[in-house]
Amino acid sequence: MEKPLILSVDDDENIRKLIERILTNNGYEVLTASSGKDAFIIIEKRKPDLILLDINMPEMEGYEVCSRLQENEETKNIPVIFVSTLSGEQDKAKAFASGGVDYLTKPIQKEALLEKVRLHLKTKERWEEMQKEFVPLSPTIPHFDFNKFMNHLFEQLNISQDKRNKLSNIQSSQIYSFTNEIGVTNEQIAKLISEFSELPYAPFINPDDVQLGILSVPFCKKNFVVPVKDEAGNLAFVITNPFDQELMNLLSKAAGRDRTFKIIITEPENIELLFKDKTTLSEEIKVNPLEEDREDNRIIRELSVKDVESEAELQSVVYLANNILKKAVLARANDIHIEPKQMNTVVRFRVDGDLRDVMSLRNETAVRVITRFKAIGGLDIAERRKPQDGSLSATINNKSFKLRLATTSTPHGESIIIRMLEQDAKPKTLKELGLNDEQIKIMTEIINRTQGLILVVGPTGSGKTTTIYSFLSLIDCQIHSLMTVEDPIEYRIPLANQQEVNEKAGITFESLLRSAVRQDPDILFLGEIRDPYSAKMAVNFASTGHLTISTLHTNNSSSAIFRLERLEVDRSSMADAIICIIAQRLIKKLCPYCKKIVPPSPEEREMLLRFTNDIPSEVAHPAGCVKCNYTGYYGREGVYEIMRFDPQISAMLRSNAPVSEIREFIRKRGDYLISNHGMEKIRNLVCSPKDVYEKVLVDDMVQIERESEKKIEIQETPKLKVQEETPSSEKQILVVEDDKDTQVLITRSLENSGYKVTIAEDGTDALYYLGKRKFDLILSDVNMPLLDGFKLLEVKKQKGIETPVIFLTSRTSEEDEAKGLELGAEDYIKKPIQKDLLLLRIKKILGR
Repeated sequence: MEKPLILSVDDDENIRKLIERILTNNGYEVLTASSGKDAFIIIEKRKPDLILLDINMPEMEGYEVCSRLQENEETKNIPVIFVSTLSGEQDKAKAFASGGVDYLTKPIQKEALLEKVRLHLKTKERWEEMQKEFVPLSPTIPHFDFNKFMNHLFEQLNISQDKRNKLSNIQSSQIYSFTNEIGVTNEQIAKLISEFSELPYAPFINPDDVQLGILSVPFCKKNFVVPVKDEAGNLAFVITNPFDQELMNLLSKAAGRDRTFKIIITEPENIELLFKDKTTLSEEIKVNPLEEDREDNRIIRELSVKDVESEAELQSVVYLANNILKKAVLARANDIHIEPKQMNTVVRFRVDGDLRDVMSLRNETAVRVITRFKAIGGLDIAERRKPQDGSLSATINNKSFKLRLATTSTPHGESIIIRMLEQDAKPKTLKELGLNDEQIKIMTEIINRTQGLILVVGPTGSGKTTTIYSFLSLIDCQIHSLMTVEDPIEYRIPLANQQEVNEKAGITFESLLRSAVRQDPDILFLGEIRDPYSAKMAVNFASTGHLTISTLHTNNSSSAIFRLERLEVDRSSMADAIICIIAQRLIKKLCPYCKKIVPPSPEEREMLLRFTNDIPSEVAHPAGCVKCNYTGYYGREGVYEIMRFDPQISAMLRSNAPVSEIREFIRKRGDYLISNHGMEKIRNLVCSPKDVYEKVLVDDMVQIERESEKKIEIQETPKLKVQEETPSSEKQILVVEDDKDTQVLITRSLENSGYKVTIAEDGTDALYYLGKRKFDLILSDVNMPLLDGFKLLEVKKQKGIETPVIFLTSRTSEEDEAKGLELGAEDYIKKPIQKDLLLLRIKKILGR
């Protein structure tokens, strides 16, 4: 019987002699080479059954030798075992990417060497068996009907009959070839396949999970398949096309007759990324540190390679970091959150205002990925306890982005948030932002003014800056001088003189603002009015013959007056300087491909009657399809109100009229307020009634009540303030509960203990009562129609209502309890309710 032939390639003569002696004594024929070049000369003459390959060699490193072997049809199925001093998990990723089946760590142990050799000689036999043309179909392998899948795809995507006919001859091997034609991504196709086949979907492949030696790299590349460990540590194959029955049978062969395995679906790009080397990855996503941080970044990058990561680790980390960035762009994400938890680290994207879990990483892997982002973002990689901020520019999928990084320390380690700003994005038109024709007419007229202050207001994340950039795009910078002071610059404006705050370099917001005013531009865009200095500067500059545009964090246009007063701007100056205040909210748009259009429910009619007598005959609700990732939403647009400072409003300001009176005046005279625009979104079937109610209508209602209360508080006498300390027997408790029996039980218990009780049927009713008067405590269920308890608590916090909350709920999971307490609840009591326990906890909170 012919002896197996093994080639040992190592530049260390002692290692070569050791390997040769061990293998020869155990019945193997051994050839040796001192370099990659010599190895190829030997392989030309004799094809070995197995290659043992060093990594660090002169002229040509082992990874390059292995990659070249994979490219040759005659040598691609020779198993390669790397022999190296590298011992980390990350080395497996690089070994797999270049084509290796395994690796041995130096110094070489005899038994370990012999075990690997025996194992991978069988690997060679298995690969050769898989190359046979005939593959018998196994009845145990699941069969998925491609034609049925195509019908499922057509129905899910509402494909027209013409396109169906055109695509009727598509073969399963072409499943990802027509995505552009039907307006979906490969990711969406993969998710549809996962749904149809009831196989799990993988949003990405962790290199740490890759199983070496199960399949050859050329086979994996050709068939888009990767063997991995699943969550339980068992064998799984990540594939793109389960309709290829021959491939499914080959995988069964590769796993072994008696070995079970799992099939996981992903898109082709995720598998292609695994096989790309560091150079290719860097070319695909070009990272360019900001000019002012370039030298710091160079030093930190060198430290990260030398002191933190081996070369193989860097390969895997670059892959993971780039994969996260690419997926974020494809998902239309604004932010990336990498958050360590007790068991693993979660990667989440903020899309259309909501955070979505995308993937999880091992904590040790996540530390390396965060270190990678910190290194290229100019942060101190050695500091993991103090919060840090950094930035870099990057080209991702041929788009230019500025990434703003912010780290913080958590109980489970360091977390990072990456804000993604597409700098060269074309500004949206005012119509695309969501304004109606009348609002566009007003905005166009305003931007042509030559002096005065324009304020765009709204809470954090409401799209103020995006609106302003669209606004500024209407300015002809050929004939007007436009200067900006921003922190950070989010979009580039052609011909504008844009200035960015850089605290590290000593360039502060105040110094830039002072400099900008001295340069006397025609138009000044001030990124944000943040303190009394910037507020007075904006008002004064607008009063001296210049157009000034800025933002302010307030809930609506009238509350901006309160905010400016707190920033020490008197009302007379406001009346003289302000042209208008534009208030806005961002609200999720329903997916146009799957939204359900139905008559309004009785609950929705009752909800909307508080704001209009003209109830629409039809409303739209979210459904969910592949194009919106089954969320029911696709994109966001603004809901606006424009408060113009005409002579009447200015006169009311000068006479110190209450803000609530000003708002009531503009409401009665028929001005188009944010609540009107919200109702228009419902009537036009752009947004759901629930979303408009929670984001716009309730806020407008509560804010009006709060403005009235604020004015009363200002005018209160000391005697009235003393009366705020009500006797404990008159404590007001709002009970938010939709179950009638529970309402009766809680009311009886509380009233018998001397409390005054108000009942709200659900969260929307609760917000209505909270807008009317103050309560000392809220007892709230979690599961309720229209607005649940968790959402009620979030909205309450947004409105600045400080009333404490106790949850009373039948939801018993630890995750729900943790969520409730994280949102700010004082307590979380599980049903059935124990009267004495409830009263004790209320007493503890109210101090009775």
